[in-house]
Amino acid sequence: MKPNQSALPLSVSDITSCVRGYTLAMTASLTYENIEDHPVEGIFIYPLDEFSVVVGFEAMIGSQIITVQVKDKMKIDDCYFDCCNANGTPQSGGGHIVLDEDQETTVLVVSLGVIPPLETINILVSTSSELSTLPNGGIRVSSPPVCSPRVQRSVKEEQAFSPSTARRRDQHHCAVGTHEQTASGVCLAALLEEETINSIDYEFNFHLEIRGPYLLAGVESPSHAIRADAEPTARSATSIVVTLADKYTYDCPVEILIYPSGV
Repeated sequence: MKPNQSALPLSVSDITSCVRGYTLAMTASLTYENIEDHPVEGIFIYPLDEFSVVVGFEAMIGSQIITVQVKDKMKIDDCYFDCCNANGTPQSGGGHIVLDEDQETTVLVVSLGVIPPLETINILVSTSSELSTLPNGGIRVSSPPVCSPRVQRSVKEEQAFSPSTARRRDQHHCAVGTHEQTASGVCLAALLEEETINSIDYEFNFHLEIRGPYLLAGVESPSHAIRADAEPTARSATSIVVTLADKYTYDCPVEILIYPSGV
């Protein structure tokens, strides 16, 4: 989120999502901190897979609100950017949105403008995804690595903190053709080549609701210990809520496997 390719630290990540059939609706509430004693130019970069689209974006920086409204989810040209004060007064400039595609990846890029020193940035991004069926008939849901980055630690700290450091780590790559520079002169491809890493521990909350129309045969996570509770008003096993059973360990994204009845 800085022109020198140094990311502002994430302090809070709150992921709320809902699976209905084979569609995933996800909203991520992210809080970043400019811990520097000088202003920086912020750029928010959010990679998506080929089955996901952005349906809403909002960022608040002090009294400034930046919103993105996607009029047609299938057309990257039909995106609307607005920048205004908290009281609704529009402001000139301040940012833009770019959706750039290659063969597999869509990337949401929003210029946040100048972020004052010691300022907090609150971002709300909503996506919709079509979930594919795994060979065993299950469905996989994962937290975006941008929302659940690994925390930078020394080798000794990593070994003590989590024995699973050998687990595969996701990286993001993007080919942006001839438009390799954002409005701030930052090379997007260079930023996406590096693994998403956070410099500090952050507050992490994960909430996944699973709704029918199918009955559920089971839910598990190969990455973290989870709790799967039925809604208090649920009359059948078609609706449950999945949360983490233990404190998040900052070592990999949360992965949930859902098995419809009959799998």
